[in-house]
Amino acid sequence: MHARPEVRDSILGLKMRRWLLRARHPSIDPRCPAWKARKNYWRLLDKHPELAARLGFTRLSVFEL
Repeated sequence: MHARPEVRDSILGLKMRRWLLRARHPSIDPRCPAWKARKNYWRLLDKHPELAARLGFTRLSVFEL
């Protein structure tokens, strides 16, 4: 992604939140299975751990309601 660091972090944070919501509530997007949403969320967390820690996201956030 070619964006300024401030904008980049904001965009990645939005992506993490979107996949987290889809993983927690599969009825939001019935075309995307929950396992795929979890996989995409965890991939973003593994790729950007410092941003996830700053936003308060963990790998177990998917299973919290």
